[in-house]
Amino acid sequence: MTMAQPAPTQRSKRRIERPALSWLRVVLAVLVLCALAPRLTAQTRPSQYDVEGAYLLNFGKFTQLTAASQALRRATFDICILGRDPIGKTIDKLAGDETIDRRKVRIVRETNASQARTCAIAFISARDDDRIREDLNALADSDVLTVSESPDFLNDGGMIQFVIQDDHVRFSVNLDAVRKTHLILSSQLLRVALYVKGQAQPEVAK
Repeated sequence: MTMAQPAPTQRSKRRIERPALSWLRVVLAVLVLCALAPRLTAQTRPSQYDVEGAYLLNFGKFTQLTAASQALRRATFDICILGRDPIGKTIDKLAGDETIDRRKVRIVRETNASQARTCAIAFISARDDDRIREDLNALADSDVLTVSESPDFLNDGGMIQFVIQDDHVRFSVNLDAVRKTHLILSSQLLRVALYVKGQAQPEVAK
């Protein structure tokens, strides 16, 4: 199981002190495992898509809207799956009674990207590679965190790309795409990313 990794540039790759980076990776890994453990006890090892489903939930917990755009929040926190659905029932089980930012999480399956413009997160399946640019264009100028496992997702203008490294699910981030929205990704999330392209916006004070 191999997926192409986005090539980092000298400018875009972030260097972080190894002890701090290791600690932050452990924190995020614990969050993912805590999401998985109560619901996937029948499996000895979570699958790739189990882990990606848990990451989708945790991405929401590490994402904010700018202060000026708080009124844009919907009553529910919708995670939308566009196109073919590799995550399947896993994400439904993980969401359960979960809340993010005091909003109930809903898993919504859409066939049309334009209908996903009100979602908080949109997962676009790599199995629909031929439609990814079209879907990203339909989601442009909306405050939707776009996520995919497509090998060229960041180059196509997506925000977070899942990457398989040493048989583990990791992720890379395109902040140039994020900065075109009212979204802000937590510095804690960025520090555990495999690669980060672009500059982050200041976080919203809570």
